[in-house]
Amino acid sequence: MRIAINGLGRIGRQVLRQLRGRPGLELVGVNDLAGAAVLAHLVRHDSVHGPAPFRVEAGDGALILDGVRVPLSAAPDPSGTDFGALGAQVVLECTGRFTGRAEAAGHLRGGVTQVVISAPSPDAGATVVVGVNAPPRPLPAVLSAACSATHALAHLVRVLDGTFGVEAGLATAVESYGNDQRILDLPHPDLRMARAASMSMIPAPSEAARCLAEALPWTLGRFACQGVRVPTPDVSILDLGVTLKRDATVEGLHEAFRLASGTGLVAVLEEPLVSVDLRGRTESCILDPYLTRLLAPRFVKVFGWYDNEAAYAARLADLCGELA
Repeated sequence: MRIAINGLGRIGRQVLRQLRGRPGLELVGVNDLAGAAVLAHLVRHDSVHGPAPFRVEAGDGALILDGVRVPLSAAPDPSGTDFGALGAQVVLECTGRFTGRAEAAGHLRGGVTQVVISAPSPDAGATVVVGVNAPPRPLPAVLSAACSATHALAHLVRVLDGTFGVEAGLATAVESYGNDQRILDLPHPDLRMARAASMSMIPAPSEAARCLAEALPWTLGRFACQGVRVPTPDVSILDLGVTLKRDATVEGLHEAFRLASGTGLVAVLEEPLVSVDLRGRTESCILDPYLTRLLAPRFVKVFGWYDNEAAYAARLADLCGELA
């Protein structure tokens, strides 16, 4: 599968790292408005995830990754990219700007047959959460991979519903700050998001519940999710309270998640850790059994950690493999 990336921001650079280690997935092009020297530096050095595990250099109109030349362009929007001429079959739309189907479809020319948006989309042909719902066939031209919180929520719901049945749930995504916030107070359409990201816990909107319903239609109207941004650069946790259809015990809950682990998508903590300990983990959801609470046999609260950068990027790479 030949893949191109539009936008080398936080997720784009993490996906680039993921693709370097995936047999059968080849990065053939990148588009970003920044110059090659700047991008090579940011790919090589990452303040959160450390140095790249491969050589990164800037070339003339290209990034050189372990000696392999990857062409670099600087089109301002999808209508100006020409990834098909590079042999790309799938474009990962990672700018965070072109989330609508019509905008993202600008990449569809030449041999490009699919675009995957690395964000919630208002009208993508389908929303796919790897390990929860499969890409529909025939494949829509434009897909959304939802958001990292959706992946954590969907796996918590999937395991709980498969074992106990789920009636409804309320979730809070406690997430690290992101580049859509302000370093210091600066105007923003959302007055809370206008405040300094490293100084406050900031309530923020979340589309996790909407995206969950697109991946698991039976959840429509049964789940809601609120976001809270906190002053950490990476790794988030999802707090989910649910009512179940069948009685549960704490031990039974944990056993259900242990049975679901081992696929690389779900895991269970074996010791009480904090967010920094989970940096770089690529599971979509890591259950924290030390935080599980059962208020009544059918009313429970569970918590799932996730690296909102590394794990989400790993799922984008996984999804590219599923589109073959």
